[in-house]
Amino acid sequence: MKADLIDISVDDRGEDVEIKLSGSLGVFQLAAVREKIEMLTDGPGCFFFFNLQDAHFATDEYIVFFLDLLNRVRGQGSALILLFDNDEQKQYFAKYRNIFEIYASRDDYRHSGIAKQMWQVGIHYGKKTGLRLSPSVAIATALLIIGWAVTMFLIVVSQGHDIVEKQAQIIALQSQKDRYVREIDKLESSIGPLRKLGVVQDTTMLSSFGAIQDWVSYLEYLENDRREK
Repeated sequence: MKADLIDISVDDRGEDVEIKLSGSLGVFQLAAVREKIEMLTDGPGCFFFFNLQDAHFATDEYIVFFLDLLNRVRGQGSALILLFDNDEQKQYFAKYRNIFEIYASRDDYRHSGIAKQMWQVGIHYGKKTGLRLSPSVAIATALLIIGWAVTMFLIVVSQGHDIVEKQAQIIALQSQKDRYVREIDKLESSIGPLRKLGVVQDTTMLSSFGAIQDWVSYLEYLENDRREK
């Protein structure tokens, strides 16, 4: 559309829409620009790119217009991105750089991070179409799911190895315990002659389930008793 020195062109690529404004934009052109832009952004679409590289804003009222447009676009679950890299526009939007998303080109925005784009797509499609995803987002989502599945598989395998190691340790400890019990039983049987001679008065400390430390304590008791006599 052309009106005086204004030119508004639209590049619709399905997944996103790029709207280019060029020419001198003053107070008298604001109403026409507002009407056209609101018409172009009133409908389905996840990303609205506004190319302002060749635009010249002669009044600050366009700042208010873009702020209102930003709230409106976000309200319908879409995203608004401003495209420019010249000093004039940087100065014009300087006070609002933290509010607007500003990039030099559409490609720069695409390279700014898949996670952020997926988040924005999720908001839009969650409200508008529910299950529809763009091919790039579908691929990224599939990769995330595959990565998560592989991570869970590795965790399960690692835990399985730990369980096997614990079981091996338990078996080794049980075997060691059985060996100790056999040794204690052997020591207890060898004390039979001493019991017949009356040297051993109490064999309760020599139970198969007792500790070797009890046997040592008993020998120390006998030695101390001998010295006292």
